Amino acid sequence: MNLLQKRFLIFWFLSLLIGCGATVPIKFPKFPDDTGKKLRQVLEGKKKVAVIAKELPPAVKRGLDQYGLASEWSETIRAAMKTTLEEYGYYAVVDIDSRNDRYNELARSQTGITRIQKSLGQELNVDHLFYVNMTAVPRVECKVELLKDATAAAAAALQLAMAASGADVKTDNTTISKPTGVLYLTVFVEGTLVNIETGRSISYSVQEPYRLENQVGNPQCPSELMAFSEALKAATKKIADKLSPRVVAVPLPLEDEDDTIKVGDEKTINQLLQDGIKWIEAGDVEQAIQSWEAALEESGGTSKSALWNLAAAKWYQGDLDQAQKYFDQAIKLGGSDFMDTSKRKIYAIFKQEKKRIEEEEE
Repeated sequence: MNLLQKRFLIFWFLSLLIGCGATVPIKFPKFPDDTGKKLRQVLEGKKKVAVIAKELPPAVKRGLDQYGLASEWSETIRAAMKTTLEEYGYYAVVDIDSRNDRYNELARSQTGITRIQKSLGQELNVDHLFYVNMTAVPRVECKVELLKDATAAAAAALQLAMAASGADVKTDNTTISKPTGVLYLTVFVEGTLVNIETGRSISYSVQEPYRLENQVGNPQCPSELMAFSEALKAATKKIADKLSPRVVAVPLPLEDEDDTIKVGDEKTINQLLQDGIKWIEAGDVEQAIQSWEAALEESGGTSKSALWNLAAAKWYQGDLDQAQKYFDQAIKLGGSDFMDTSKRKIYAIFKQEKKRIEEEEE
C-alpha cells in the first residue's frame, strides 16, 4: 500500500470516527510522495502557471500527419493539461488562449522560449511555465481480441439461474466472447514545470499505452483520433500526479458542548458553542470565532471545547500560529480523554501542514 492510499484510508477512517457531527473542512495540498521534495523547491510556495504546448519536432509532426493528428496536438494537450491541473486544485492556471498570436510565436520558438522565459512569465503575470511536449511519434498497434459480450453474458447467467431453479428453460450455449478490435496507442509526452525567477525545473515523461476497445463483436480498429485525445488526457493525469500537489479536504470535528465546566454557566457556554457552529455552517467564520471567544471568556479560559473550535477556525483561516496556540491549550486542558483517535489524527495532520508551510517560507 503506497502513502497516497494510506492517506486516503486515514481520511476515510476520520470520516467514520467523526460521523454526522458538525465539522469544518480544512483544505491543504498533498505533494507526490516521490517528487514532492523537488517540486516544493521548484514551486517555492507560488501557484500561478501558464500551460504552453511546445511545437512538434519535424519528425514527430510528420509521424502524426500519417494519422491526421498533428493539427490536434496543441489544442488537445493544452486543454487537457489545464483541465487536469484545475481539477487537482493547487495551481491558479492563467488563460492565454486569448493571445493566440503571441502564443503561437512562443510555441514555435523551441530554443528562444528558454532564453526569454523570465520575461515571458512576467508578461503573462505568472510564477511558473508548465510546458508539455511530445518527444516521439506515437506508437499505434491494432489487435483483435476475444472480448466478452456483457449483454450475452447477462442473458446466459439468467438462463442458468432459471434452469437451476427448476424452470423449463432452453439454455443457449453460443459463445459470449467475440473477436473485437482493440487499439493500443502509446503517446510519448513530457511535462516540465519551470520557475521563471530561479530557473529551477522538474520534468516527468509518460510513455504508457492507452487501450481503446471497439464495440464487442466489431473486429475493426477503433478511431485513432478518439484514442489520441483520450491518451493525451490520460497522460496529463500521470504528469499531474508527479508535477502537481493535489488539494484535499479533511473534515475537522467541532465541539458543541463542554460537560467539564468548573467556571461560569455551563448552559450559557454550551449555547455559545452551538451558536458558533451555526455561524460557521452559514459561512460566517468571524461571527463563529466571536461566539467561541465568548464561550471561552465565560468559562474563565477553561473550556477545552471552545479552545478546540477556535483552533479549527484559525486553521481554516490560515492562521496556523494562532491555531497552534489554541490546540496546545485544548490538549493541555483536555488530556487523553478529550484527545480521542480522530482528534489525534487531525492534530498530526495539522503539524505536518504547519511544518510544510514553514519550510516553504524559509
